[in-house]
Amino acid sequence: MVLTTLAALLSLTATPSQADGWVWSLYEDTRETVLAREIPDTDRLTTTLACAPGSGRVVVSFYDLPARSGFASFRSGDASGTAEMAAGDASDPFSLTLRTDHPALANFVATGSLEIVSGDQTRMVTFSRPHLAKLRRFTEICAD
Repeated sequence: MVLTTLAALLSLTATPSQADGWVWSLYEDTRETVLAREIPDTDRLTTTLACAPGSGRVVVSFYDLPARSGFASFRSGDASGTAEMAAGDASDPFSLTLRTDHPALANFVATGSLEIVSGDQTRMVTFSRPHLAKLRRFTEICAD
């Protein structure tokens, strides 16, 4: 009975992504820092935020969408902007670069929510409260 009650309480407090094994992992390096939405110790990866430390730029990549050329819009809170997507071949991820001093990125760090739209594709990048500290640390490393 106690184990059943404990299991029920734990299932209520876990976010859906945590329950499925998805987490945000921060990998710091002097050449590149990466914040990855992944299932640890597997090859399952959906999204990364990457930067060269101190560069002032963050590359957001979605591994479930192919690369495309053109522009994408992004929004967090009441701030929005447009960014050019990285053109690549079909095996490359859908990627765009954002400046760390953009107001939408500041809102993203505060709220944990960023929407990216390109044509008919819309992606939300979201961080639950337990992972917001990793996002703040990541943007501090990336800022110029």
